[in-house]
Amino acid sequence: MNLERVSRDDWIMGGVTLLLVIDLLFLPWFSISAGPFSATLTATDAPDGAFGILAVLAGILLIADLGVERLAPQTTVPAINASRTQTRFVLACVTALFVVLKFVFNIHFSDFGFGFYVGVILTVALVYLAVQLRNGTAIVGLGH
Repeated sequence: MNLERVSRDDWIMGGVTLLLVIDLLFLPWFSISAGPFSATLTATDAPDGAFGILAVLAGILLIADLGVERLAPQTTVPAINASRTQTRFVLACVTALFVVLKFVFNIHFSDFGFGFYVGVILTVALVYLAVQLRNGTAIVGLGH
């Protein structure tokens, strides 16, 4: 395993994706209070937890795809339009789609916890980074 093959841009893309997965799994997306009782729910909890779970799975696939390409380049895996960056772009968009669906089916701004807002920022960043890398634009400095 040669970590020299992993560029700074790859670390950023993988890190943002990992942070989004952690957000979806562990941070409170919903805070509900009724009198003295309160509860917090993550993005993978009901209602519509399936969207959160699918977003997590798409994010994990994105990280795995990046890892396979950089750490085991001899391994052949299917690619969309024969491009690994296009594949990761699609996986980022699929992740974002499920995050958006989780939001659309549960629009209650008064109930959203801080994990929701962090998730929105990370989702926007993930799609932006995927677009930049798909277009061959370095994310940081001279990148690639």
